[in-house]
Amino acid sequence: MLSEMSDYSTRNTSTSTSETSAAQSSEPEVLQDMGNGAALEMMKVQGALGRAFNRIAGVSESNTSAEGLAFTNSDLTRYLEDHLKFAEGEWFRGTKIAGVADKIMAQLDADKDGDVTWIEFQTMVDEMRGHLIGEVGANASQADLQAKASELFSEMSGGAGAMGFDTIEAQSADKLPADQEHKSLVAQLAALMVIDIVDLDEAEKEVRDRHIDQSEWMSAVNDFTSGG
Repeated sequence: MLSEMSDYSTRNTSTSTSETSAAQSSEPEVLQDMGNGAALEMMKVQGALGRAFNRIAGVSESNTSAEGLAFTNSDLTRYLEDHLKFAEGEWFRGTKIAGVADKIMAQLDADKDGDVTWIEFQTMVDEMRGHLIGEVGANASQADLQAKASELFSEMSGGAGAMGFDTIEAQSADKLPADQEHKSLVAQLAALMVIDIVDLDEAEKEVRDRHIDQSEWMSAVNDFTSGG
């Protein structure tokens, strides 16, 4: 979702080209190559990514059923505008939101039917690993992943116990190429999305007012690395 608007998109070196291509296959093709148990588990809406998917789709965050569930460009636009408050107070906000929604849909909607299903949305997993862990080798152990994620959190937070929107946005901007197009928007969206996906205890607050502590960060790491 964020690879068009991502602060760590150049850091995801652990994902091969073949893996990325496979992840972007259409739903039937993905499920055809899996056993029944794995396919059923993949169909279950769960974890940090599942909560975000449910928010965008406009259903309860506790929902676990992917049957008949998907989000459209309109749903995504509502999420960006009303939930994330993306580009709030900026000139031409509507145009900016529409452009970002179009790019995200183009990336996620693998079969181009106008709907993003839970399976299609899961192409975000590798990207979120990059946000939370950074560069790791393909054969890194779970202990290696944990250590790298802890190091990255300390680096980003400056050793503080938690970090909020301003810190994550600034760190995001620093990681982007100097010639990155729409750099401030890219950093802003990355920060908002990371906070909304990772934060567990401040859901009642505006996303910009929420904070991520190290335990939440590491919980998300476990979520995005367990089972592979």
